[in-house]
Amino acid sequence: MQEKQGLDDQNNETEMTDFKASVVAFEVQKNFANKFFSNKAVAKSLIDDTSGNLLDNLYKLLYVFTKNKKDSEKTTRNIIKIAIKIGMLQRGDKFSREEKANLVQIQKNLRTVAMTLISFYQVDHTYDRNFVIKYLTELETLLKNLISNHLTDKSVGRVEQIFGVVKTPEFLDSVYVPKKNSEMREIMGTVVSDLNCCLEAGIL
Repeated sequence: MQEKQGLDDQNNETEMTDFKASVVAFEVQKNFANKFFSNKAVAKSLIDDTSGNLLDNLYKLLYVFTKNKKDSEKTTRNIIKIAIKIGMLQRGDKFSREEKANLVQIQKNLRTVAMTLISFYQVDHTYDRNFVIKYLTELETLLKNLISNHLTDKSVGRVEQIFGVVKTPEFLDSVYVPKKNSEMREIMGTVVSDLNCCLEAGIL
């Protein structure tokens, strides 16, 4: 029985670490570029090492929450797909003036969310679930409005799938409510460190 438990733990550890955001990002970017772009302006990678680390650790956080490799990969892949497609549309100068203004608002909103997630983790008794959900809901709406004229309904569905996980009370409470999920809390420490690095590098 102990041997079986050990094997299960080992399998879980492998499943939690064998996802690589940079590999997925390269595949997504190559496929999207082949479909929509002919110039080399979009060839440079849109996911750097700092962002890749954040996405890898977000996958681990999702895996511990869902206990399902397939679901965790789906959510993280969707984040990568949406981020890359927006980045490539921007690099290919496909957005109107109004859409560019919306993109600036999305970036501001994303930065606010990141700083809030960091603060709630680092300062005890500051967690406000409704505040986070409000900003995440606004971010979801802004993203859907931005991509609806350029990408398919499938992409809009991907945005809905992402937020359908991360803005749920159960997911947020598992990260922030003390002793609710110690493993997620530990991984969130690494995610917070990655978020700080992204903020310092001007990625967020």
